[in-house]
Amino acid sequence: MRPVIRRAATAAAATSVLMGGLVLTASPASAAVGSGACTRNDANHTIYAPNLTWPAVHSGPGAGYKVTTHVDSAQGFYVKCSAKSKAGNRWYYGHVEAGSDSGRYGWVWAGNF
Repeated sequence: MRPVIRRAATAAAATSVLMGGLVLTASPASAAVGSGACTRNDANHTIYAPNLTWPAVHSGPGAGYKVTTHVDSAQGFYVKCSAKSKAGNRWYYGHVEAGSDSGRYGWVWAGNF
């Protein structure tokens, strides 16, 4: 009986280690990416969305990342830096300047502005 219990415990331990490894390797689209991903310093300027557009603010530099808020045409987006996505598109990292989302950091596609 003991070898069976030992094998079951070993299998359970191996499974938990493997599952933990899967959790640690979650796709980047689900994780927030901060200014550490920046490759170019674009700091100290504000950009504004064209009228009637609400550019999405993402948690990382790419359309596959979670949308955390939007920038409306009355709000500014303060740019800290930028990076290119895997698709080669430039994304600005910074924060929303006004409204209820004021100070919320994230990434917006440069093509929106």
